[in-house]
Amino acid sequence: MREVHREELGERWCFNCRKRRNFAYTVMAEVQPSYYEPTPAVKCDGCGTSDGDLFPGRERVWE
Repeated sequence: MREVHREELGERWCFNCRKRRNFAYTVMAEVQPSYYEPTPAVKCDGCGTSDGDLFPGRERVWE
């Protein structure tokens, strides 16, 4: 998989790093033709955690 889209969201609190970090909206997709759809995520630039800006126990739902 590789990153096909990236959009900076600015600084937010990362619950994994326990610091304010820059976050980015990223979309990952297969390089080769695939049955799977692209995967969106909000990732921390510090630790790379997906959805690290959400309070523990919460989850982001993509429509």
